[in-house]
Amino acid sequence: MRFLRPSAALTALLTVAGLVTACGASASPARRAPAAVSAAECAANRAAGTITFVSPFEFDASAGILDVYAAQHLGYFTALCLRVAFNPNLTFASPYPLVSSGAATVTGEGSAADVLLQASNGVGFTAVATYGDTSDYALLTRAGISKLTQLAGKNLGYHTTLPVVITEMLQKAGVDPAKVHEVNDTSFDPTVLVHGPYQALQAYQSNEPFTLDAAGDAKDFRTWTPAELGVRGTFNVQVVNSRFLRAHRQAVADFLRAEFHAFDYCAAHAPACVGYVAAAAGKSYDRAHALKEWNYEVALSEQHTLSGQGVGVQSAAEWTPELQALVANKLVKKAPSLASAMDASLAASLYRGTQLIWP
Repeated sequence: MRFLRPSAALTALLTVAGLVTACGASASPARRAPAAVSAAECAANRAAGTITFVSPFEFDASAGILDVYAAQHLGYFTALCLRVAFNPNLTFASPYPLVSSGAATVTGEGSAADVLLQASNGVGFTAVATYGDTSDYALLTRAGISKLTQLAGKNLGYHTTLPVVITEMLQKAGVDPAKVHEVNDTSFDPTVLVHGPYQALQAYQSNEPFTLDAAGDAKDFRTWTPAELGVRGTFNVQVVNSRFLRAHRQAVADFLRAEFHAFDYCAAHAPACVGYVAAAAGKSYDRAHALKEWNYEVALSEQHTLSGQGVGVQSAAEWTPELQALVANKLVKKAPSLASAMDASLAASLYRGTQLIWP
């Protein structure tokens, strides 16, 4: 269920010229490391050619976007003999078809349910990492809504497709989703919740609440999360073109290794890493918002990794609740195979327990 983040959409409109320049050239790294892998691995990674990462939300400071850009900027990909192109995706088109067709190699940001919905229609990509076994989606309501049952007969704005975890939240709260007026909101402006026609709005926990707070609307809305209602989910699922994965598994592993290494670096040096993407995006970039978003998602990832595992390691068990929800709500005609939709071993192979193996 991909939808635009308001801050990202505004940045794209105001900084197109700067982004095109950034897209056409590699970032100047803050530091370059010598090759950290064997000569044979280095040669194999170089032979894989250019790995194109396509962002779902341009230079958004989200886990799975900022850390990829930082890995490029810090020279981590170069250290592993990888050639990576960062495509900020100025059109905001869904990146999934690009990766499925092979026009791009890697993307991320969605949930297991998002990937499984694609998989049910047949796609050419495989999920290789999941940053958290909880959902980053949220339901925002006007402050006067003290119980979700009050949404019966009210307007709920969603973007493109309502995430299944939001439907589950309503059901858990005793709401019949059929009695809620679900409206596809194309404004991508969260202030319509308090100043527009909606009593509820689909959102990310790490984004829209900060936008509303900054707009002075902190007292006018309430955030409801899937976890508080006992709904299980996932967030930031990284997917790779399946054909590329089969042909260059080690290169994909090292891409993830560099990304996770950058995640750790940026978790400890958040202002610096936000500065990298801000410089690429242009003067209109909202650094304060970006820093809040990144710090929130770092905490979400670190607090919701699989037990005894590192960030990004995934399992069929953590995906199963969303698969079951898709089937129960008849959003898929046939349950896709988890074994074919995801690779649970690749990210796990990069860690000793919770410690990332860096050459």
